[in-house]
Amino acid sequence: MGEKTTGRWRKAFVNSTVLTLLQVLTIILRFVNQTFFIQILGKEFLGLNGLFTNLLTYLSFAELGVGTSIVFSLYKPIYDRNYKKISALMNFIKRAYTGIGLVILVLGVGLIPLFPYIIKNYGDIEHIPIYFLLYLSNSVVSYFFTYKRSILIADQKEYKSSMNTFKYTLLQTILQIVVLYFFKAYSLYLIVATICTLISNLSISALVNREYPYLKENTKLRLSRFDIRQIRSNIIGMVGSRIGSIVVRSTDNLLLSAFMGLAIVGIYSNYLLIVTSVSTILSKLVSSVTASIGNLIAEKDATKSLFIYKTHFYINLVMTTITAACLLVALNPFVHAWAGKNYVLTSSTVIVIVLNYFIDQLRQSSIVFVSAYGLFVPNGKKSVIEALVNFILSLTLLTVFHLGIKGVLIGTILTNLLVNSWFEPLLIFQKGFALKGKFKSFYLKTYFGNLLSMGILIALLAWLVFWIDTYLNWPALAIAIINVVLIALFLIVIIIGIYHHQENFVYIKNTLLKKILK
Repeated sequence: MGEKTTGRWRKAFVNSTVLTLLQVLTIILRFVNQTFFIQILGKEFLGLNGLFTNLLTYLSFAELGVGTSIVFSLYKPIYDRNYKKISALMNFIKRAYTGIGLVILVLGVGLIPLFPYIIKNYGDIEHIPIYFLLYLSNSVVSYFFTYKRSILIADQKEYKSSMNTFKYTLLQTILQIVVLYFFKAYSLYLIVATICTLISNLSISALVNREYPYLKENTKLRLSRFDIRQIRSNIIGMVGSRIGSIVVRSTDNLLLSAFMGLAIVGIYSNYLLIVTSVSTILSKLVSSVTASIGNLIAEKDATKSLFIYKTHFYINLVMTTITAACLLVALNPFVHAWAGKNYVLTSSTVIVIVLNYFIDQLRQSSIVFVSAYGLFVPNGKKSVIEALVNFILSLTLLTVFHLGIKGVLIGTILTNLLVNSWFEPLLIFQKGFALKGKFKSFYLKTYFGNLLSMGILIALLAWLVFWIDTYLNWPALAIAIINVVLIALFLIVIIIGIYHHQENFVYIKNTLLKKILK
């Protein structure tokens, strides 16, 4: 193994480990924060906060691909140590992010007249436009100076950016709890968030200036027309891709707010916080190696890349299966213990929430390789169709069939199965590996076969765990913990029994043993 290859995977390991740890700590802070929020401000304000989050997600153009496209463009010049090209790219993203921040401000203000139509019982909470402007200011401020995080991500030093973010998230959480406890004021809660975001971005800017001093020396460098055309092409593709992702992931609260009211959005927000927290940890684990995979792809060995893709898929499959099973058996008892019985959803709704998580999370390996190969344009075209299909299905199931939260989520599940589950891997096999002939076998056997078998296994083991619960007269939190331990142990034993001879699992085992024995 060459020196560069060893360094690449060492950086990936450091990134993955630190990012995951920081994500876990951040999630703990979010739970502490939301606990105080629920107790002091209640369901309606919790629902309003969730709705604002969704609205700003729609407006967040950085999430529409500018940042990802620039990071992709930075891989090669960083590898080649082409400091002038790196500086020109960073100057470009600075101008882009400044423009994006201003556009979000204008579009956000333009949304305010629509609030009476997208918030059922709009008059129940006073000063909603003022609260939204405060929430909006935090989003706008986040685009200034944050562009410098891009070089840390591309240089496989994302952990430094995340450590900075965590430090100020901790400060923000402490200050927000103090504000809630003493003043019970949502407006002050939002102002604290904006101030902490601004300080965090100024801090990361200073850090990057120290680590990459040549950026300050080359502030006037500009990209060539060819480079700008290439980046714009990637951005257009990513815009389509992210639009699909945003509509699929963020339509839920908007539809629920408009047709069912803020209280139900507040109840669902607790489940969403838990599921999103687990999903974020897994996504950090599986996506933190994207830069390393990008370097691997540069070697142009399709067979090796395919093997790593399958290995990545199996790692993601195991983690997704175990976490989905744990969520299924622990969500309701945990929410009961944490927020109270008034915040608990029906068992059938929880099943749909977990099924949506399971199917969506299985896409992560494909998403990582689509990004690593830079397949933004063809994936973006697919995502526009994805967005339309999801909105039509979710709206129909919610309004025509009156399925509530279940209807919205079933629409997302069907969209992932009908559009995403086959297209993303096909794109990688066709335009990435150039091994289209091997796609059918992968999709039917590896992808869909494992999805069905693990789904059935989760259902059977969950039934067994719930049957055991009938004999336990324990507090809700204790039930949640014992359920997680039982189903995780059952699954680990069964998965090892099923897959221990599979070549990708053998490779994973041998790689881990080498790391441990070093």
